[in-house]
Parts: sequence; C-alpha cells; structure tokens
Amino acid sequence: MRDRQEEPFARPSSPAPRQRRVWDAAWRVTVAAIAGAVTLGIVFGMSIDLGADRTSARFAGLVLLDVAVGCIAVGLLPLRRRAPVVVGGLLAVGGAVSASAWPAALLALVSVATRRRPVEIAIVSATWVVAVMSVTLTGLNLLGTRASGDDVAVPLVMLLVVLAATVAVGASIGARRALVMSLRERAVLVEEEQRLRESAARNNERTRIAREMHDVLAHRLSLTAVHASALRYRTDLDPDERVTAIETVHENAREALGELREVLALVRDPESSMRDRPQPTLTDLDALLSSQSGVELHCAIDVTGLAVAVSRHAYRIIQECLTNARRHAPGVPVRVRIDGSIGEHLGITVVNAIVAASDLNASRGFGLMGVEERACSVGGTVDIASGPVEHRVAVTLPWAAA
Repeated sequence: MRDRQEEPFARPSSPAPRQRRVWDAAWRVTVAAIAGAVTLGIVFGMSIDLGADRTSARFAGLVLLDVAVGCIAVGLLPLRRRAPVVVGGLLAVGGAVSASAWPAALLALVSVATRRRPVEIAIVSATWVVAVMSVTLTGLNLLGTRASGDDVAVPLVMLLVVLAATVAVGASIGARRALVMSLRERAVLVEEEQRLRESAARNNERTRIAREMHDVLAHRLSLTAVHASALRYRTDLDPDERVTAIETVHENAREALGELREVLALVRDPESSMRDRPQPTLTDLDALLSSQSGVELHCAIDVTGLAVAVSRHAYRIIQECLTNARRHAPGVPVRVRIDGSIGEHLGITVVNAIVAASDLNASRGFGLMGVEERACSVGGTVDIASGPVEHRVAVTLPWAAA
C-alpha cells in the first residue's frame, strides 16, 4: 500500500526574497568596487612603467576622473535590472574612460546578455566599441598617447574577445534562469494537477458513499412501510405482535433519520441505475475474506452490536485496504485485526509487508483517500504509516450501538 503523501511545501513569504535581493545587490556592488580599485591600481602601475608623467596636473586629473567615474558606475550598478540597456550603455562609456568602471560596466553587460535579446546586446556592445575606440584614438588615457590607425587593430580584437566572452557568460546565466523558471512552473502545474486529481477522487468517493447510503435508506424505509402496513391492515395481531411491529417501525424510522442526515451531506449520482438493496456490513466479512487468500483475521469483538452505518463503512474500509494490498504487494500475507470497546470506539488495523524498497517512495494512491473519506464521514480517524518492513493502516471509528 502507498505511503502518506507529504503536504505541499510552504511557499516563502515576501520579505525573504526582498531581503535576498538586497544582499545580492550589496554583494555585487562590493565586488565591483573592489575589482574596480584593483583594476585602477594595475592600470596606474602599468602607466608609470610605460613612462607616464605622474607629476603632471593632467595625470592627476585623469586619475581623479577615473576614480569619480568608477564611483558613479558602482552607484548605477543596482539600477541595471530596471533599465538594463540605458545603464549598460552609460557604464560602457564610463568603462572606456575609467579603468575602475570596467568591472561594473562588464557586469552590466552580463545583465543585458541574460535577457538574451540580440538588439539590446548589439546596442550595448556597439557603445562599448565606439567609446573605447574614441578614447584610444583621442589619447584620453594616463599615458596621453594617441593610437594610430594601425595600432587600433590589436586593442579592438582584444575588446571584441572580452565582450564576446562577457555576452556568452550572460547568455548562459539567462538560459539557466529560464530553465529553472520553467522547471518551477512545471512543478507548480504538476502539483495543481495532483490536487485536482485528489479532489476528483474524493468527490467520486463521496458520491459512492452517498449512493450506498441512499440504497440503505431506501431499504430501511421499505421495511418501515411494510410493518406500518401490517399494523394498519392486520386486526388479528395479539398485543405482543403489535408491540414487536411498533418497535420495528420505530427502530427503522430512527435509523432512517440517521442515514438521511448523512446522505444530505453528500450527492447521489443521478445516473445511477442500481436497484435499492442493503449494503454489506462487518457481518458479511467472512464472505469477503473467503474469496481472498493469504488474509489472516483476528476479531476480538462481536460486530453484530454495531450501528449499520459504522459497520458498513468498516466493511468498505477493510475491502479497500485489501484491494490496495493486493495491488501494491501481491502475494504478501495481510493481517486484519478488529477490536474496540462497546460504546467507545471500533479499531481496524490492516498490515502487510512491503514487497520492494521502491514502495516507500511511490506516490500515494487514491484508494487510501477513500478510506479517509469513509472514516471522516462517521467521525473516525485514519493513521497510515509505511516503514522499511511493513505498511500499516489503523482506523478508529466511533462505536455507535445498533
């Protein structure tokens, strides 16, 4: 038999994703700022090694400009998701002017690439190329040297390689995000489909229970009508026979009212063509078990004192448990125990060994949902437990006297 299905996982509340986004933005800004400072240090050292005049006002002004543009770039970085193309273009220009803005500008290009929109990627990449080539040709750098036409090819190729690698990383991240989102949506759809299937199974079970109660009610009312007719037309009855008939009418009417209360809570199938007939109860359990092999019954009580409704549901619960055992553990012996206390509760326990370890991870079948519906319809409880050795279904029903 199948294990109990776990409850759907709780969805996270809104403050958690918001806090996660804040930490993510702070982490990226910090990394961009540190990387920008390292990049500026490397460019500063290389410029000194290549002969830049670090004592000139121009050199000092370009360093201050580099730092200022880098700070602005880091400040604009959190806005890249709201306006990725605009922020990406501005940071591309900043990255061409400032070495410390390069990490932030590349990160903005990654964000643009994650959207996987060729036009947006082309616009930001073209801005990068135009801005870097303009700075290279005008000599707006710490060295103060202008590149000639022949010297532009090498920086251009290096720039295109860096941009291509950055775009590839961003596109890969975007594809992964799309895949994760697709899997999440699929999981939600599967969960919703499973919920609808469970709801349909429960409704079908309620319909079947209502049909059975309708049949029992019709049978009980027929008996009441027969005995009432006997009281009406039989004038030769002695006092004892008349009292017996009256008691029969009274008991059947009382039971019919109880059945009517139950059937009013459910819906009878209007297309049912079944004729009115009494349903089996625990007194018919021997006939059920005689048709099945490998079932060991231990009954410690007299079931004839149970109310018909409870006895009928108990019979159907045992029948469903045996069906599930035969379906999921064929050929395995099944132990059925019936006990309880008169006027308190009726206990039903069905135990079978587990055939394979795969049964522990299998999804729960709809048969056990019917068991729960039947138990709940008379105020009972169900405990389903599956361990490494055996599967156990324990049902407790209220003991209502007949």
